[in-house]
Amino acid sequence: MINTEKTFILGDNEVLNKLGENCIALPDFTNDVEIHNWIIQLFENNEIGKLVIELGAKPNSALQIGYHVRLSIEELREKTLVPILYISTFSLNSILTKSGAFSQILATHGVYFSTLEDIDTLKIELGEITGLSPKNYLTGFHKIIHILPDETIGRHSLANIWGAFVMDRAANADALSNKAKFKKELYFKYLSAISVTNKLTPSPLKVVGNIHIGKTKMIDATAKKYGKSKRVLLIDDEADKGWKTVLRKIFKTSSPDDFVVINEKVKDFDSFSQKSKDIIEQQSFDLYILDLRLNGLEEESILNPEEFSGMKILRKIKSINEGNQVMIFTASDKAWNLKALLDAGADGYYLKESPEVNFTKVTSEQNYDNFKENVNKCFSRSYLRDLYENWKNTRNAITNSNNYFISESNTALDIAWKQIQNNYLDFGYLILYQVIENYADKLYQTNYDHDTLEGHTTIDRMTTGGLQWMMTFTKDKKNGSYFGGSQETKDDGTYPKTLFKVSCLFKIKYSKNDNFLRWVGSANKKRNDIAHNGAKEFASKEDLIKILKVIGEIRSR
Repeated sequence: MINTEKTFILGDNEVLNKLGENCIALPDFTNDVEIHNWIIQLFENNEIGKLVIELGAKPNSALQIGYHVRLSIEELREKTLVPILYISTFSLNSILTKSGAFSQILATHGVYFSTLEDIDTLKIELGEITGLSPKNYLTGFHKIIHILPDETIGRHSLANIWGAFVMDRAANADALSNKAKFKKELYFKYLSAISVTNKLTPSPLKVVGNIHIGKTKMIDATAKKYGKSKRVLLIDDEADKGWKTVLRKIFKTSSPDDFVVINEKVKDFDSFSQKSKDIIEQQSFDLYILDLRLNGLEEESILNPEEFSGMKILRKIKSINEGNQVMIFTASDKAWNLKALLDAGADGYYLKESPEVNFTKVTSEQNYDNFKENVNKCFSRSYLRDLYENWKNTRNAITNSNNYFISESNTALDIAWKQIQNNYLDFGYLILYQVIENYADKLYQTNYDHDTLEGHTTIDRMTTGGLQWMMTFTKDKKNGSYFGGSQETKDDGTYPKTLFKVSCLFKIKYSKNDNFLRWVGSANKKRNDIAHNGAKEFASKEDLIKILKVIGEIRSR
């Protein structure tokens, strides 16, 4: 049942009992969480217009109650502005000496102190006190106090807890339950209060408790969007500090198994457990989210970016497959660190916000939106994994006896892969197709009487005064004109073009059938479309895989 009295008295002094009926003895609190829960329940069950709090022989607990009231904007909203009157039988100087930094709240607006004298004086003082106004919340309270973190948690863990909290808020995910212990501690309430002061404006509705409004800005990784569900691997030594919970909520996957987490403290790849090594080396993921510092505080003094554990793991993941998409999570915004990561192959990064630099809510949301955009880019480029596997197989095929061709195609393959990596698929295709053209040109011999490829006549000029071709030319504007495997007489004096030479290469040297020769024609058409019409994304992943396999066959025979 809700009481209607406005003033609540927290304490058990006999004089306090004479102020009114709403007098509650203070429990013996042992931590912030207990105080937070007690305060929220108190406001949920009562209409409180003013608070009177007794400062006894151990004043810190009573002073902390005031901090929790003022910093619980998410839960209490405008109720956090109620006037607070601290009373004590001790002098103000005595209270300041005993309470240390906690006494800062006594210097803020809307907070008062009085010695415990006669009841009439207290009633007069109580009638004159006023609360903190919303417009003075920052200057009259927040900028006056200074709350330090719990030293037992450690800076690395604090940064991760805060960073996950900020992402959760920026994504409107509401993944970190209000029951989460860290959200009830003064330090985090102090940090987060500055970004939610808009909730201090009084509402005509009675609103107590944290209500989730609006949709989560999720990242769709489902098969419905991509045809095949995207898989994500999170590697973070402190994933359990909130990152795992938040990111699982943000990423919309087709199956829980599509979001995998490795939560281990390591200095390099060899430090991982065998299970984690197997996940990284044997499973495929469309996105790797990798923390830069996986070895906790032991990496705080490192200056060389190459020595960071995350950098070592990044290089390992890229050595497995250069097409793997890796985003780095880092609290470092140093330009040289970020450049080193990108130079090492990172496909993007997310700046984890630090509690030491409390950005505005707008900045945090922009940071998250950039992350979401980069993730979608990585998803759209995950096809590079398949391309790299085919590229690597082609690059490793070196049994062709023509050493010049192997050397020349090695160079072309390396250049093509760099183009493909940079999303220039058309340019990569041109380079790869030219490998085949050049090889056909080198094997093709032309003289006055006849043309040959590896001793086989392809054009004979001595018959009927015309040209006897070994291949039949078929026009096909839609899919690409091609040469088939039968013979046809030409009398127009046409000099053998590159398409004819390439067709002879595959028909004569590699005994390919007409279906394959039709592909040669269509591949040649695509080459011409790209070369003569400009790069307009003609080449697809499938085109590149096909031509890589063809080059691989040439290199291996």
